[in-house]
Amino acid sequence: MSLFCVPPTQLWLEVSLEVQNQSWQQSQSFVSPLGRWNAFLNQVCLSTFLPWLQTEYAPEATLETLPDIWEVVSGTAINLDTKRLILIPDKNLETREFHVPQEWIDIPKLAGDYYLAVQVNPDGAWLRIWGYTTHEQLKNQGSYDPQERTYSLEANQMIEDLNVLWVVRQLYPEEQTQVEISPLPILSATQAENLKQRLANPTIINPRLELPFEIWGALLESEDFFQQTQNSTIVNLRQWFENVVTNSWQTIESLFGAESNLAFSFRQTNDVVEESIRRVKVIDLPTQDGNQAVVLMLTVIAETDGRVGIRAQLYPNNRNSYLPTNVRLALISTSGDVVQSVAAREADNSIQLKRFRCPVNTRFSIQVALDDFTFTEEFEC
Repeated sequence: MSLFCVPPTQLWLEVSLEVQNQSWQQSQSFVSPLGRWNAFLNQVCLSTFLPWLQTEYAPEATLETLPDIWEVVSGTAINLDTKRLILIPDKNLETREFHVPQEWIDIPKLAGDYYLAVQVNPDGAWLRIWGYTTHEQLKNQGSYDPQERTYSLEANQMIEDLNVLWVVRQLYPEEQTQVEISPLPILSATQAENLKQRLANPTIINPRLELPFEIWGALLESEDFFQQTQNSTIVNLRQWFENVVTNSWQTIESLFGAESNLAFSFRQTNDVVEESIRRVKVIDLPTQDGNQAVVLMLTVIAETDGRVGIRAQLYPNNRNSYLPTNVRLALISTSGDVVQSVAAREADNSIQLKRFRCPVNTRFSIQVALDDFTFTEEFEC
């Protein structure tokens, strides 16, 4: 598309080659192909539109979006006095409908006032704002797609001329642009941690569609969601020998109490030498009868050849109960292959993997799975 094809009421901006190159380089730090593409489109949009906005209309305009969100959903928020502009970029040359991800509408922390439809040339050489609408209009007049989790408006329902937005803001600063947003549930720390681990599974292509929206939205509202999921913290087992333990792993005593019968029982059921280190983590498994807590235990020992000997075991949190039938414990290689796995039978009170040895700087994952739920933790020796 050339400048001559753009209606005079629509804003058309050229994207400099420098912005294109910088946006591409910055996008390469994202983990998934979808995240890298989202980051490229949004960075091109932000680096071009925000300077124009600050120069032409609003010197006080500032970026409000954390770029990490582009790993899972496209969109950019700009703070404009008491209002928020949400830019939704798309490379599609067809502009008959405007689609907005549900996250930008139904998550109170992310929702905006005005939503701008941005068409970005596939190679990033130009962009145009072909229309805008409000949160209120998207909620009251938009079509909701439960499969894609988007709200959409047809082009003829939107305002094409962006100048109208600035005039309305001057003449009607109290214009109602938002409708009430239902609050999202508050997740427990354990539930949030387990869900984050589930979404970290590399086989999940589109995590935003993996959970019910209310649960997904509650996760996104967590202050540390991206820090914990996108950094993909790897547990260094050699640090355990130096008593450095992170990522919610605990000693048996700190979890159950030094004098408790449960702690004593856990210590007695492990035939290991004194030099071994044992750490445990509680995992909440969703079952038909509600969540059931299980305890993942890792026992590590320094081998004389420099390797680390490892045993992984799974127990019910209550030693007088049984593991859920078919809960599975697996060892996963860095390539995603299942090296070994074991599943609980009816009335099993523990399962364990065969003891294995891990060479220096080798990574692997331990996975606990039940039905559609998956918990995965990555380790390095």
